Amino acid sequence: MDSDSFYSDPQNFFSAVSSGLPRPSSYPSATEVRRTAHERSSDIFKQWTTLHEALKRHEEVIRRRWLKKRQDQRKAILLDAWPNMPLVHRPDFLAFKKETPEQRNTGTQHRDAYLWPYVNVEDLAQGKTLLLFLNSRGRHLPDAFAHADYDAAHLGLVSLAIPRPFLNGYTMLFSGQTTPETYGELVAWDDDDRAFDWMISGIGMQPAEGLQILEIQQKVLCFLVKCCRLILHDLPPSLIDQGLPVEHQLPPISLDPNTWHSLGNIAAEAPYRVPAHLDLNRLIAMIAAKRSAAKDHLWALREDPSYFADAAGDLSEHRQETLRDDYGKQHPIVRRPLFWDRVLGNLVVNAYGSFATWDGLYGQITKIKAMDEQYSETISAGGKLRPEYSDALQYFKFYLVEATKGPINQLKEPKSTKIRLRTKSGIGENNLLWIFELLWDDDQRFLFGLSNLMDELDRTIHKDETQRHSISSLVAQNISDLAVLTESLRQLNLYQPWASTSEKEGVSMTEEMTANYAETFNAFAKLIDSMKNVSLAEEGNPSQRYFYYPIEKRRTRQTVEDLRKAEQRLDKFWQKVDQRVNSADILREDYQVQRTPEWPPYRPFDRMHSYSEQGTQGKTTIENISSTKQKVKTRGLAQPEYTALPPERLDRYEPDPQPKLKVSQRALKVFSTLFHTPSPSDQVGSVPWIDFLHAMASTGFTVEKLYGSVWQFTPTALDVERSIQFHEPHPQSKIPFVAARRYGRRLNRAYGWKGDMFALE
Repeated sequence: MDSDSFYSDPQNFFSAVSSGLPRPSSYPSATEVRRTAHERSSDIFKQWTTLHEALKRHEEVIRRRWLKKRQDQRKAILLDAWPNMPLVHRPDFLAFKKETPEQRNTGTQHRDAYLWPYVNVEDLAQGKTLLLFLNSRGRHLPDAFAHADYDAAHLGLVSLAIPRPFLNGYTMLFSGQTTPETYGELVAWDDDDRAFDWMISGIGMQPAEGLQILEIQQKVLCFLVKCCRLILHDLPPSLIDQGLPVEHQLPPISLDPNTWHSLGNIAAEAPYRVPAHLDLNRLIAMIAAKRSAAKDHLWALREDPSYFADAAGDLSEHRQETLRDDYGKQHPIVRRPLFWDRVLGNLVVNAYGSFATWDGLYGQITKIKAMDEQYSETISAGGKLRPEYSDALQYFKFYLVEATKGPINQLKEPKSTKIRLRTKSGIGENNLLWIFELLWDDDQRFLFGLSNLMDELDRTIHKDETQRHSISSLVAQNISDLAVLTESLRQLNLYQPWASTSEKEGVSMTEEMTANYAETFNAFAKLIDSMKNVSLAEEGNPSQRYFYYPIEKRRTRQTVEDLRKAEQRLDKFWQKVDQRVNSADILREDYQVQRTPEWPPYRPFDRMHSYSEQGTQGKTTIENISSTKQKVKTRGLAQPEYTALPPERLDRYEPDPQPKLKVSQRALKVFSTLFHTPSPSDQVGSVPWIDFLHAMASTGFTVEKLYGSVWQFTPTALDVERSIQFHEPHPQSKIPFVAARRYGRRLNRAYGWKGDMFALE
């Protein structure tokens, strides 16, 4: 069959091709599509006008009445307005689990769940969700939601649970169309040379996609109008009384002021709000904070023996070798030198790999930001982007997708012994393990959508305390990394109409993007090769007492000797690593490693100062360690003398001098612990996580919970620009003193903060 048959007789064309190709549900004519589109568009704008006018005059009453209703009353209204509404969150996920592929393809019983997954009793009955839904849909025209409504039905469309008709040679218009006559207008490619380009650029849609959008929006607006009528039951059914005055503009519907800002809440509310737009500043802040955290992790591994030992110990518990066989026996190499060689090698490679990844992403996003500012006057909402700007977005997306493979593989490959709910009989009804299985499978991850899976994972972990406690801190950190990468991809997908065509355009650039990616991470690839077959067990085995580091104890001669021995042992480990790898090619920044001085006769000192700051000796950098390869003395005061990097090689962030910060007694207690080393008479304690959040907020940070255990702190009232991230202690929400001290060192590295800069207000 020749190619012309595809246009003249598509039904026979589909019948002749491979049976594996999905078949359209029907082959309507252009006249039939126009008629259906016009009917739906007319009803959409009729319902929208009713909703819009009702909100202009009655939104304050609607808000007040809805917030006073009990859960059972809300449920009754929702089910009256939408009979047989699904009861649970993400009904499309539940429907997918219930049906076989054959049942979905021959006619699903859960069409509503797939097309309107956000329309469910569990979500709409809680809090202010319905009010958000009413406000967004009634205050903004339908075209603002076209792409978002189509994307929300991703699982149903990709799984073929929602069959679609087929009409070739036409484009249906949505973007910027604000009347019933133009919204969903069908334009033939033969009638307008621009029609095909409109479809390719995302300004228009394929007719099947367009009909789907119109069906979704028609039922949503009808439902919301019914909700208004039920809430305003004492008013005429028309809801429009031109004699009533228009209310003043109400303030935006906000979250509970007593709760912290949460990325999970934002994701949960997204289907009910006006679709967000790409926020480059937010992306830069998140990625820069992750880059900073990865760098701090590397320096902490080099500086803090207890941190190094804890990190190596955690990693060792997630090795496959520690899994017992059917007879209850472990692998014979467990806890032996070969085992620790593998663990320590992975520890070094993972740490440098994490920094290299976030550093590469940071370079990409800053380039995009510069182009955005350069072309800001020429970029229009519906216009075509400059080729170099579009290519930069493609490269960034490619880097993000590649970066997601790291945390996914780290969650998958060890089949983590710390996900303690895994059983030989399978995942059963455990929703957490079901989500992990989907994340590990490339096809399932595409089917469900990475963003959807991460939203559901975060929700499952925080909804069920048992599930939350089954996740180890290392697994939680991998989840957090994956979540930030996923949120970055989600942000890119908000950039319409570029996002709707990025997959097609990216295919032709795959080869050159792959080569560019390999070149960017060439230094890290060399590091991996250099670390092969390196024996590190003798210097870095954390199961011995080599890294006993009693930093939380009061200072005595014995305590100081123990601290110094552990630090010297750690320096010896990194000297061996640096003899094999050129770490300076990746970590191009300088930092002064803190080391404990010899025990002096005790004299009182400012309790808010770090003990180690009073006698820090020498400046330790990666390059000068690897270049001098001097032997570290294990006794006495002497330390290796290191030459500083040449000025032109330094890329070190130099924090500005910070003023005195006056804080509350509650916050002062937190900072006293973060920047404090015990004196002989001191007792140390932990810091409640909620107190740490309060302390950071009181100094001028906006606090936001990202996914997993990571929290982001963005400066708003401070003379600094960098954001910083910390992981919430897991599973207990208290920061032990040792960890609190590490937090203090990170704040010192980032902002130059010290204990003496805080005072009681």
